[in-house]
Amino acid sequence: MSKNISLENLLNKNFNEIKYKDLESLTNLSDDEASNFFEYISKFPLLEILEIINKLVQINDQESYLEYESIFKKFLSYPNDKIKISCLEGLIESEDRKLIKIFVKEMLEGESIELRGKAAKALSGFSIMAFEKKLIISDSKLIFDSLFGIISNISEPNSIRMNALESVSIFNHEAVDEYILSAWNSAEFYSKKSSVICMGLSGDTKWMNYIVEDLSHEDSKIRCEASTSLGIIGTESELFHLEKLLEDEDLDVQLSAIISIQSIGGEKALKLLEQSLLSPEPLVVEQSKLSIKIIKEEQNLDLVVTPEMAQNLYGSSDIQPGIDLEGYDPLEINFDEINTAFSESNDFGTGITEEAEELGLDRGDPFDIDLLPEDLFDYDEE
Repeated sequence: MSKNISLENLLNKNFNEIKYKDLESLTNLSDDEASNFFEYISKFPLLEILEIINKLVQINDQESYLEYESIFKKFLSYPNDKIKISCLEGLIESEDRKLIKIFVKEMLEGESIELRGKAAKALSGFSIMAFEKKLIISDSKLIFDSLFGIISNISEPNSIRMNALESVSIFNHEAVDEYILSAWNSAEFYSKKSSVICMGLSGDTKWMNYIVEDLSHEDSKIRCEASTSLGIIGTESELFHLEKLLEDEDLDVQLSAIISIQSIGGEKALKLLEQSLLSPEPLVVEQSKLSIKIIKEEQNLDLVVTPEMAQNLYGSSDIQPGIDLEGYDPLEINFDEINTAFSESNDFGTGITEEAEELGLDRGDPFDIDLLPEDLFDYDEE
């Protein structure tokens, strides 16, 4: 059954007749199809609309191969803050730069504190893109200036300021440091918690001592965030701090420590995780097994593609380790010529063909293709 037929069938149903597979089939709708869906469910009572949107956000979060961006974008214009908040949640990983001005507008002018705070948090993904220089300068400036304007305005509600602080901390700009430090010294819990998150998001080891201190904070939520941040900026030399958290009285702290140990990785991390397999907590054992598997997979990948191999694959040497050259004289193989010839005949990711442009397709990475499973909608949710 085609997507259009699925949508057409859905548009003829009442709310109580909508099944889980109906919502799944809404993946990758065109703008026109999203508009048709918008008109259809806009006729439902508010609570039913909210339930549908929330379910789509949930599916979107759980099933990475399903995408409802066009629907969430359409409902950002719906005149209800709760629905807008759900849509912002669904769009938090979007890379559509057209959303930047919309998010900024909602952050600055939204009717509710919750909506403005969610918009500030939703800008975090674009902050990452800006930091990685994947946005044009004007976009990056708009994001930074708007977020900085919020955190520097003491008349703004604290929850909005802290969400904005988390998003702007990704820039790791020295002008933001004083606000992170001020929040860290605050007696207000939300500020303290956000400051520890910011220290990790900045990716800067200058915050190491502050983070380590908070690993022993009296509040378990602060310890969790400190553990997560240490996993981002820490190295093997900080693993012993996380080792102590493996026996923390709070289960969430233990799980956070395991994931952070996994993030740091290495042989020492593996030994710590193997010890945690003896934990009486089933969730700790389960997460430890998963983390051990992930680290070993990463190590195996490192063994398959060594730094030297990676370097040679770009033509910086005449001898290619890892490639069977038996029967050939390495000196007779000019890899520079091979790489040059290949680059001249293959321009993957360097532009947009006329055909692709007509279809609205950016070639980008030719191998970055999401394939749907063969039988996508083979079950109903009861």
